[in-house]
Amino acid sequence: MENIVDFIKNKRGGESLSLASKQQNQISYFTQSSIQKEINIEYLKQWANRKYLSDDYFLNWVKAVFKTDNFLTFFKYFRQPLASARLVNSKIKDPLSRVFFAEDSYFKYEINGKDVIEPDELKTDAFNDKIFKTLLFNHNDILIHDLNGVNKPFREMISIHNVKAIESKDSVITRIGYSAVVMIDGEKKKGYIYMDAERYVFVDKDFEELLNIPHDLGVCPADYVAKDAFSDDDVVRKSIFSYAVEEFEEYVFLKTLQRMTEPNGAIPIVTQLDVKTKKKEGVDTANNDPMSSIGGQQSDVKSEAIGTGNDSPLQAGSRIKVPMIRKEDNSLDMDAVTNFLRFFYVPIEALNYLNKRIEEIEKDIIITLLGDYSEENEASKNEMQVSKSYQNKQDKLRSLALQMTRIRNLSDYKMLGLQHGKDSVIVDGFYGSDFFIETTTDLYKLYQNSPNAIERRNILMRLAQNRNKFNPNKADREKIMYNLMPYASDIDFDKAIDRGLDDVTFHYQTRFNYWISLFEASYGDILFFWKLLGGSESENLSAINNLIINNIKDYVKQSGSTPTSVQE
Repeated sequence: MENIVDFIKNKRGGESLSLASKQQNQISYFTQSSIQKEINIEYLKQWANRKYLSDDYFLNWVKAVFKTDNFLTFFKYFRQPLASARLVNSKIKDPLSRVFFAEDSYFKYEINGKDVIEPDELKTDAFNDKIFKTLLFNHNDILIHDLNGVNKPFREMISIHNVKAIESKDSVITRIGYSAVVMIDGEKKKGYIYMDAERYVFVDKDFEELLNIPHDLGVCPADYVAKDAFSDDDVVRKSIFSYAVEEFEEYVFLKTLQRMTEPNGAIPIVTQLDVKTKKKEGVDTANNDPMSSIGGQQSDVKSEAIGTGNDSPLQAGSRIKVPMIRKEDNSLDMDAVTNFLRFFYVPIEALNYLNKRIEEIEKDIIITLLGDYSEENEASKNEMQVSKSYQNKQDKLRSLALQMTRIRNLSDYKMLGLQHGKDSVIVDGFYGSDFFIETTTDLYKLYQNSPNAIERRNILMRLAQNRNKFNPNKADREKIMYNLMPYASDIDFDKAIDRGLDDVTFHYQTRFNYWISLFEASYGDILFFWKLLGGSESENLSAINNLIINNIKDYVKQSGSTPTSVQE
């Protein structure tokens, strides 16, 4: 096998790395954008007239499509951040973050035979956010795992631009070398870190080996963040935006053209008869404004512009006097008056087409990335369309959840394996598959149409989770309440009364909030008490239910009340 120095020097996999870097740059161009640079017109003209390409592949394409003058005009209205980046960050990113709030997500860890809820060294909240942002905006980056001192694992995203050599097959990295700076004896050293299934090696920029540290993971402690390869090249990964790039290009192109047309609404193109005007001082002067002349037209007719303040009559509030000209039949020649000034606007049809096309592309992008166009009027959809919309959104989120689950499990295992030993660790996690896509309105409709009490209670549970998806404690509390309440709806309660209802159950249902308050006055917050019990769901429900029922029985015994007397 090729030695470490030759592996890095020869840039193993360099062609693939270059392609991956280029692909990531092209996607980032539309999803992240950059800060607007100052426009130097003279430099821009020189660049536009050159034959070679710049590193801006989108503008290279526009330059190839347009003539130089049109390209220069396009560039003046081409502004950062791009419209596509605004679309991604305002309408795509947040809906995709729903992946963190699945009903059925879980992460379980076993270390040295003991269950651990959330190992401190994993710092899961920060890592979740890092995975999410990397998959969206730096999908070709690579996650590495290393030790900082004795049994102090850490993980870090390495930019694909910093990777110098790589070897992988079927999405599994076997060897990697990347640029790095390490501290050795208190001094920073620049060079390259090499990793494989057995060791970490650091060589300086002169390729002198300074560190060689073994590890016992049995696999290379580096992983692709993105789950799938984009093509036959294992190093070039697939982004969720990979198949939207063409739509991003058209979207940015047309949004820039739209920006170019807007000034013509306020400042239209103007043509003016080339006549002499008289200044206030009485000096005649030809109007030589290059934007207000019609080639070949000449006139000796004089007009007077009153109150303009300068030589041009094209100002708001100006009063332009055009002398009367008579034809041979002594009738007035109105053409001179009518055509003295002409205003040209962009045709409304063209503007409407441009606006409509931009809206269509924006809709297509959102559907491609989210599975459905969320700004549509849902009320106009029939039941089948709404169901399909939910399914499409769930599918997109499940795909993202599977990617995140894969890299999270791989990474958590490597982190804990480096610290505790690979044979002492079991990791099992899942970001979930049910993401509360339905609205509360939809759930209430389902509740009203539910065929039985079981379905109604299940929908109430889902409502609690949907309504409180960003507040899991509140969602858990409401779920406990719905499980404790004897009847999930008035329909079920009324049917129970008709059949005959015992005193305790009647008081439990009709004064439910009171009994919960009485319980919490004695035992504290019901959710906290639930967690203290530490049993299964059925065991905890039974224990709390018995305590509440005992309070109700004491009340009924002391008051001697009956369901009938309470009703009255």
